[in-house]
Amino acid sequence: MKRSEVIKIIDETYSVTPEYLWDGETHAVFRHPVSNKWFGIIMEVKKKNLHIEGCECSDETEDVMNVKANPVLIEDLLHEQTFLPGYHMNKKYWVSIRLEFVTETVLKKLIDESWNLVKPKIKKRSAR
Repeated sequence: MKRSEVIKIIDETYSVTPEYLWDGETHAVFRHPVSNKWFGIIMEVKKKNLHIEGCECSDETEDVMNVKANPVLIEDLLHEQTFLPGYHMNKKYWVSIRLEFVTETVLKKLIDESWNLVKPKIKKRSAR
């Protein structure tokens, strides 16, 4: 998928637009509007920095998207070439998705899980 397609999906589904916190538009952050926590970031990264198994990469770049996910799910995802440990994030709770390989259906599910993990928790009232 192209980065522009991902940005459109997030805008249409969650009414969230990207924030560009650093110079240029190579890194786009997506925040939950209530919790203000990140649920995703799209980055243009040099392939050699991703430590892709078997890659004889030079300075080529690739778009990846980091999303928050359940650690058990992350462990399962990492068996596929589409997923890598979260680039520059806590690798226990974040996974990097290689956008050129992921299907729209899988990407939407992972973004939705990340959204739900960062949304504010509803506090239960204690019985008195």
